[in-house]
Amino acid sequence: MGGPGDDERKQQQTMSIHLEQEVAGYSARRMRLASAITDYADWLDRQHGIDAERTLRLADTASALRRDKLVVAFVAEFSRGKTELINALFFADHGQRLLPSDAGRTTMCPTELFASEDEPPSLSLLPIETRRRSESLARLKHQPIEWSRVLLDPNDPRQLQESLRKLTETKTIPAADAVELGLWDSEDASERHQLRADGTVEVPAWRYALVNFPHPLLQAGLTVLDTPGLNALGAEPELTLSVIPNAHAVIYLLATDSGVTRSDLEIWQKYVHRHANYHVAVLNKIDMLWDELKSDAEVQATIERQAEETARVLKLPRSRVFAVSAQKALSATIRGDAAVRARSGIESLEYLLAHQVIPARRDMLFNAVNREVNALLDESRVDLAARLKQYSDELILLTQLSGKNRELIEQTRATLQKEKDAYDATAEQFRTTRRMVQSQGEQLLAQLSDETLDGILKAGRAALEDSWTTRGLTNGIRELSDGMGKRLQQATQLSDNMLAALEKAYARFHRHHRLPKMQVPRLDLSAYRNRLDVLIRETEVFCTDPANLLLEKRFMIRRFYAGLAEEVRQAFKLARTEAERWLRIALDPLMTRIREHKHFLDARLANLQRILENMGTLHGRMAQIKDEINQLRQDKAELVRIAGDLAA
Repeated sequence: MGGPGDDERKQQQTMSIHLEQEVAGYSARRMRLASAITDYADWLDRQHGIDAERTLRLADTASALRRDKLVVAFVAEFSRGKTELINALFFADHGQRLLPSDAGRTTMCPTELFASEDEPPSLSLLPIETRRRSESLARLKHQPIEWSRVLLDPNDPRQLQESLRKLTETKTIPAADAVELGLWDSEDASERHQLRADGTVEVPAWRYALVNFPHPLLQAGLTVLDTPGLNALGAEPELTLSVIPNAHAVIYLLATDSGVTRSDLEIWQKYVHRHANYHVAVLNKIDMLWDELKSDAEVQATIERQAEETARVLKLPRSRVFAVSAQKALSATIRGDAAVRARSGIESLEYLLAHQVIPARRDMLFNAVNREVNALLDESRVDLAARLKQYSDELILLTQLSGKNRELIEQTRATLQKEKDAYDATAEQFRTTRRMVQSQGEQLLAQLSDETLDGILKAGRAALEDSWTTRGLTNGIRELSDGMGKRLQQATQLSDNMLAALEKAYARFHRHHRLPKMQVPRLDLSAYRNRLDVLIRETEVFCTDPANLLLEKRFMIRRFYAGLAEEVRQAFKLARTEAERWLRIALDPLMTRIREHKHFLDARLANLQRILENMGTLHGRMAQIKDEINQLRQDKAELVRIAGDLAA
């Protein structure tokens, strides 16, 4: 029989795997949804190939679902215990610290932890010297030759620990090089003590780290980002312009004993509060307030006062401030001490991640996917109903003709021929509309071409060349914004003109030939315009920072502008992709339906002609139609099943 310690250990293990179960559940549902979407795409493929565009859209959606990551970023000044909290929350079951977090030996560069089956477990490190170059971190991630790579053995704790200790490495370089890299400011009094007698400065050895590790949480789709210190954040504009804003949750750490320091508040205001989708503050190291000479109630009251004061200073609801001891949580989890683990406060943070952050991301993602897919499902239902009606109408007609003379069948064929001639005339009229739409589509894409983008970036840089100052930076981003905004506006106007012409054509086919109603959504590029507005605001914040006003840091301004240009480039390319997709959605489905209806009319005429030539084929054709109707009913049942899977 097990003793009391066994019960505590079981309780602790239940709590520690709860977060893992939630992430795994989120991942499983995400994969089920992706599989249901793939089933729907396969269903469309079997519908005589009439929905190639919709099939492509669904394939892209399913692929994006399978690649989706839940990103949680940890942000703090140095020595707040951030890396220890990551170890406690996610890697305590490893039985040791996965990431180095001993005093004086913590991660020195931004570190991204994830799991990828495409490559073996490894640590990839980007040399600090790459900061001299203009490539963004996003681009450098796709250039393996630039990274120093160390294979990891998850089954060898010692090798794992030794390899990951490289995250703590620093190097000494001449002060002039440190200034050039934007890692040291000789005019900043708070940094002068870093200058050594030999004229060198200690800097991180690595600019960025990627840890591919087969942990269940990471394999389920979690990505953890460890971002060390105010200086590291300021030195990498891409972190603040893109990486942190795109995180689904930001955990911001402070030390309980010191509360909110000046540098803590600066990080919060600059990099967290304005950006994060979901952010909370964590007061770490509450064990420093544990006092054997005070009652538990007195200790808890002291912690509560600190939490309330932190909420006031950061302008957060008290429910968004957590008090924990990451070190005690980690050691208690490893030892199986449920009491100390509960006292550490870690479980409330686990509960937040499991029951608020993960569900919020899940609901946002699934709602967006369902909106997209449900619109397509509605179209499929309409198409299926229309095809069933067409075959049913033909079956009724042939049933009525059964046993009739050739003259009546000839009259029916002649009536159908007139209907087809009228349809062909409408289709011919549409060709003029199609040529106009295609021409305007080419003009639309020209507004968003690579050549146009290069011109915008060139104009923005020209606005900076004469003055690499905060004023020049402001001029540069406004030049970028004006150029891109003008192109987006012109593209939107062209799409509106095209949409008006297509809607008239859609209405004509529906009114005269009973084609199913179709509705093309308006091309919406507002998200990319909004992204520009955000970049302008970020530039204004950077340029009005007293440190940047007093010290015109040419290197930092160059790096910040490079980050801005990369963000503009990404937004522009996404806008072009959206426009290309819209063009296919706007034109391809109608063209498909025009061809499909023409094929249907041609087939009916051909069948009537065969019946006229051989009256004995009438009943055979009726049998064929019945088979088609049965198949369509089976397709309808499968569509109902797929719709149910998508809603589950």
